[in-house]
Amino acid sequence: MTKRLEEAIAALAKLPESEQDGIATLILEKIALEKSHTEPVAKPFWQKIQEIGAKVPREEWEKLPTDFARNFESYMYGMPTKE
Repeated sequence: MTKRLEEAIAALAKLPESEQDGIATLILEKIALEKSHTEPVAKPFWQKIQEIGAKVPREEWEKLPTDFARNFESYMYGMPTKE
C-alpha cells in the first residue's frame, strides 16, 4: 500500500460513518468504471461465426446445397423447392 493511500485511509477513518459510506461508494464506483474500460470487449457475433466457419474444411462446405439460401424452407421443413 502506498503512503498516499495510507494517509487517505487514515483521514477517512476520522470522518463520521455516513461520510465514510458515501466516499467508499464513490471510490468503488470509480474502480468499477475504470475496470469496465480496461476489460476486453466481447467479439461481435458475426466474427465468432466467421471463426467457426474457418475451422470447417472446404470439402464439407462443398457438400452443402448451392441453392440453400433460396430453398431454405425446402431443406429445413420439406416444403416444395423454388425453381
